[in-house]
Amino acid sequence: RLRTAPIYPHHSPTVPSGPSRSGAEAIWTDNMLRSALSRLTLTARPAAPTTTRAFASNRSKRGIYAGKDIRFGNNISFSHRKTRRTFKPNAQRKRLWSETLGCWLRFNLTTHALRCIDRAGGIDAYLLKTPDAKLGSIAGANARRMIEAARASR
Repeated sequence: RLRTAPIYPHHSPTVPSGPSRSGAEAIWTDNMLRSALSRLTLTARPAAPTTTRAFASNRSKRGIYAGKDIRFGNNISFSHRKTRRTFKPNAQRKRLWSETLGCWLRFNLTTHALRCIDRAGGIDAYLLKTPDAKLGSIAGANARRMIEAARASR
């Protein structure tokens, strides 16, 4: 069930409308999604996603990393001396258009996640078809709940 109170003074409860301060389309960040979700849903929300991996960084939980995360290994010099190092995922800050919400959603995501989203047919389809355990993302779960709420209200 949707509340009738607007999320922001110039936004409707389901779809952001009207220009932002810069005059561009409305862009929803993770914090905006979280606050809008808390206003929209009155029923009990599902628990935060749990990952099946042994290690998941907070960085990957805040974005959509599609299973990629920090890995550990060695730098090996010419003399074969090994020193520990990290391999970081190729994370990019991108905004993706949500057909259901009719607005831009901003995420930190990996290039692998971008390819997965393209293959699925957009951010809406990717979030709806990917299970929570595989998604492993709090930001993705929040966006999914917003999309499900918007589809239920139509």
